[in-house]
Amino acid sequence: MEETTDATLTKTERNTIFKLVGEYGPSPNEFNWTERQQDEWSDMSSWPYRVSVLTHTPTGYYCTFGAHSVTTCPGLKSKVEHYRHEDDWSRKESACGRWLVELKIEVDAPDLWASMARETALPKAASSATLDNRLFTPAEQSRIGTKLDEIKEFLLKGQQFDAKEAEFVQQEFAYLRGSATRFGRKDWLRVLFGVLVGQAFSLALTPEKANGLLHFAGLAFQWVWGAAELYLK
Repeated sequence: MEETTDATLTKTERNTIFKLVGEYGPSPNEFNWTERQQDEWSDMSSWPYRVSVLTHTPTGYYCTFGAHSVTTCPGLKSKVEHYRHEDDWSRKESACGRWLVELKIEVDAPDLWASMARETALPKAASSATLDNRLFTPAEQSRIGTKLDEIKEFLLKGQQFDAKEAEFVQQEFAYLRGSATRFGRKDWLRVLFGVLVGQAFSLALTPEKANGLLHFAGLAFQWVWGAAELYLK
């Protein structure tokens, strides 16, 4: 049985990483050091090494300092990336710094899915088996146009969109207005929900804004499916 080589970080090296965390990453008290064994290739052969692993406890993301490599999750281009650096500590340190930057971006990113999941009225109505798919009357189409203008105003209020983003908003709401003349009410509600979710992601809305957008739309169009209390439980 091959003897495992100790390639864990020294106290000095771990102190260097501590400074990197303080400069680029989340709070140092969110991290935990552990050790594990892994096989690495050296001189055309695979050898067992004892290595150090720095884990961000709240997310489970990690940076593994191998004997001849660094493995990070998340990586720059993929969720898990491997960097082979032989015994160059400065390159390992650099890889860890890049990981900390990516980690902080991931930690600070809002969870739009969780936010929008709280607004269930609109998606439940769109997927309801009891909702009919009658076409909207001209009067209903006019009412939809008025409500869409109100929702668009809510979306634009307090936001600073560039020209391309503002044009995107105008085009999406124009599409919703036009589709109300072609689709039945059940199909149109599905289109409405898809467009609003797409805008939340494309425009990088805050969770609060995305949640408010769906809530506003649910209130504005509850008349479409009626008996709103059934969906708002």
